[in-house]
Amino acid sequence: MTRKRSDRTPSGTRAARRACAQVAALAAALLLSGPVAQAPAAPVNCSSGQGQAFIDQGRYEQAVREFTCVIDAAPTEVEGYRGRSEAELLLGRYSDAFEEYAHITALVVPVHPDAVATILAGYDDRLAAAPNDIRALTGASFAHWTSFDYAQAIHRLNHLLEVSPDDPYGNLFRGSSRLLRGATKERGIADLERGIALAPQSPHVRFIVADAYTYGVPDPERAFAEASLALDWGLDTPRVHAILATAYDAFGDQAAAASEIQRSIELVTTELVTASPLAPGAASTLDLVPGRTYEIPLAAVAGETISIATSSKDFYDSIAVLLAPDGTPVVGSDDENAYFAAFEYTAAQAGTYRLQVTSFEGVNTGELVVTRD
Repeated sequence: MTRKRSDRTPSGTRAARRACAQVAALAAALLLSGPVAQAPAAPVNCSSGQGQAFIDQGRYEQAVREFTCVIDAAPTEVEGYRGRSEAELLLGRYSDAFEEYAHITALVVPVHPDAVATILAGYDDRLAAAPNDIRALTGASFAHWTSFDYAQAIHRLNHLLEVSPDDPYGNLFRGSSRLLRGATKERGIADLERGIALAPQSPHVRFIVADAYTYGVPDPERAFAEASLALDWGLDTPRVHAILATAYDAFGDQAAAASEIQRSIELVTTELVTASPLAPGAASTLDLVPGRTYEIPLAAVAGETISIATSSKDFYDSIAVLLAPDGTPVVGSDDENAYFAAFEYTAAQAGTYRLQVTSFEGVNTGELVVTRD
């Protein structure tokens, strides 16, 4: 099972997030349609340099606003997302910072495949000049963490905690990295508990703990408890619902798991496309872009087994939910076949079921193959 990488957000950034979603939809359209004629652009009165200066001054909210302006001006360039992520990390908004890397996957990587390498090189340069820079250590370790490079993340986090032993981010993410790497379990758990103690009321902390107990050291009860706190305290995000779905699946509650996956998909869908019906023994190739979910009609008789598998040569993670003829979610799937959605379901009644399917968190571009056996 792979670790996953919104939205109820703090009120100060809710409008910025809505604007970013609109920018994401525009960028996806541009990626599909190519250049179009545009009126001369108005002067942009913001810059990544100024955003970084705000971070260096400890003015993190202003940095978020500055980098949001940078993103609005250049939605397929990496630096705006990188800088806003760093500012959000320093504000303790870890889920929001994570979302920036989802935007990078959705909008930047198709244009600049070396985007993450560019981020890491930039942090290497900053740390070569100032090895104890807490802000750079935070951003660099997070970039490694989001790239599944837990060994390097731990290396940066160890240094961060040497400089600032009570840093909430450092303790929390070292614990997460240790569990996700599959080593030093006891020390990782101790780090997570220290992270909770340093910020016990943070939904973002609870989300990271739930993530570690889902994809690192599986503990469905603990993951469920932590994800529930994150949700109750305002993080109504696709990742939180995916974690809850995994827990419900472990509990044997298929209907509740399906409901959580439906919500996860709903939160990332900006375009719902109805595809052609899929008969037994047939396959359909779907063109995905960020935010697009397909809905595929599946006719079935009572007692028939509906067997679905998904695959792709372009990306590695899909998610799906099957809706009964009355629209009730009956089964969902995430990471069933490696990282791809797949399931078998015995139809309780005759009628047309509907399969909703997309990439996890709706961030990928490419072809998704859906097969009905």
